[in-house]
Amino acid sequence: MIRSKIKEAMNIRKIKSKDLADVIGISKSAMSLFLNGKMNIGQEKIEAMLRHLGIELVIKQ
Repeated sequence: MIRSKIKEAMNIRKIKSKDLADVIGISKSAMSLFLNGKMNIGQEKIEAMLRHLGIELVIKQ
């Protein structure tokens, strides 16, 4: 679910995966693998992505 929200935010903000990868410090190929669900990345990288995209993560019970 988080991947789909990240993709949606990237589309709305017209941010390319290559550019987002540069911002958070991972390779373009690692970003592609992450977005396609084939690789996990660390929590700090995900948090950096969310901050850059202006996404607030809310966990509800």
